[in-house]
Amino acid sequence: MAAHAEGALEHVPVAATASAPAAAPPEERFELEPILTAIVQGHVAAEERLPGQQPIVVPHVWYSDTGDVLNVELGKAYLPTDYTITFEERVSDIGDLLISYTEQRTPIYRVDVWFEGKDIFFYFPEERGPEDKIVPKQPQEAKHLPKRDLGNGRVLVSAGHGIYYNSRYKDWRAQRDPVNRVVEDFWTPSFARRLAKFLQERSDAEVIRARSSDATRHADSKMPWYYMAARYHIQAMLPEVPSIWNSPGKSALGMEERDQDIRSRPLFANHLGVDAAIHLHTNADARPEIRGVRVFHHMKSPESKRLADLALCYMKESLSSNDFYSTFPVARQANPKDHGENRLATMPSIIAKLGFHTNKDDADAIQNETFQTLTMRGLEKAYRLFRQGNGCAPFDATYSDVTVMSDSTAAASITFAGFPSFPVRLESVVAECPSGVMCWPIAGYFKDPTAPLTMSHSCLAKEPFTMKWNVRFIDADGISARTTAVMHCKPKAKTPS
Repeated sequence: MAAHAEGALEHVPVAATASAPAAAPPEERFELEPILTAIVQGHVAAEERLPGQQPIVVPHVWYSDTGDVLNVELGKAYLPTDYTITFEERVSDIGDLLISYTEQRTPIYRVDVWFEGKDIFFYFPEERGPEDKIVPKQPQEAKHLPKRDLGNGRVLVSAGHGIYYNSRYKDWRAQRDPVNRVVEDFWTPSFARRLAKFLQERSDAEVIRARSSDATRHADSKMPWYYMAARYHIQAMLPEVPSIWNSPGKSALGMEERDQDIRSRPLFANHLGVDAAIHLHTNADARPEIRGVRVFHHMKSPESKRLADLALCYMKESLSSNDFYSTFPVARQANPKDHGENRLATMPSIIAKLGFHTNKDDADAIQNETFQTLTMRGLEKAYRLFRQGNGCAPFDATYSDVTVMSDSTAAASITFAGFPSFPVRLESVVAECPSGVMCWPIAGYFKDPTAPLTMSHSCLAKEPFTMKWNVRFIDADGISARTTAVMHCKPKAKTPS
């Protein structure tokens, strides 16, 4: 006995946004506040002080009334003489520490750091980002937003870090140390290369790379250009605009050009007038068990938040389509932070941190070409749907049960949710086959998203039986949706003699 299927698919997109996890109840917050304060105290006490910082810093951590924001008061004792990227990273590390500690218990959306009740930009106003960024009164739902008029789109793809010149030690060095065989500076270009290709081919976007991909040698360092930080690539392209790559800054650790590298990326994006900037990094934590993909956006840019949320949504969708990486942890929501790469940009800008190189499993993934492809495939889709004004709606499919009379045909209906790219391929394996019946997989190839979605089934039977298939739809992006198909076959009614 055989069953076959043929048909076309109807595309029914359903836009949705992922709901944020519930905040901790007040009594739990009250119990956690002294614990979180002690964690920050231990972290800060172990740090080597920057110029201007005092030996003793007494932090205090407390929840906001809504329970989804943590406040950290560090006092003036933590203020350095100069604002540097090293200081910025230390403040960011405190936020990461608290987010990591609370994410499995009482997830929070944001960490606000204060210095005697003032934010850091009260003391360093020149470090504020563009004035046109405003705080939205509430998160916007992407499905209600109009499509962005971006033409074909122009995107800055920025691979994190790279070789820089340290004026203290008078040598050229990577910005990150090796951990688990990963030097972040040397692996982020692999992600950037894939993302650039996907953006060009699938989003029809013009892509500008912040770091060079040239294999020739940089004259001063004698290193390949593709190892060099963005600052030097931008300097070579725009020697007449030193305000981008030679921004003022001080560092007692000889890292002036490292600080300039961070600033050069958003300033370069502003100069080019791109529509979006995507910065690619790996992550690190003192606790080797911390892992997963995270995305950060500027807290005063609602469009950056929307792009960041979509990035998480569609990287998770892409990873879930692969059996090996289907359970790879992806953060439930993007987090706002004052990273210079995002803060200084005038367009939607996000930082995607693609696993923790301090975790062995994540480090293995970072070095794996399949993982690189899966995450960047999802990130490209996020940008594409961001441009279209769509929200978070992972690809899903339903396949209706169908009842067939012997020696006839009947159609099953299929419905799609999300935004699959056509053509879509259907493949299946037989999950349940009655004894004595010949069962075959069903298959299909669907090119037209506007055609009616039906799958035709037929059978021959003297006795009623049921067949089941495990069905997988695979779209042109490689994203899959799984469901079950069920056919009930009934014999023809006997004709009275």
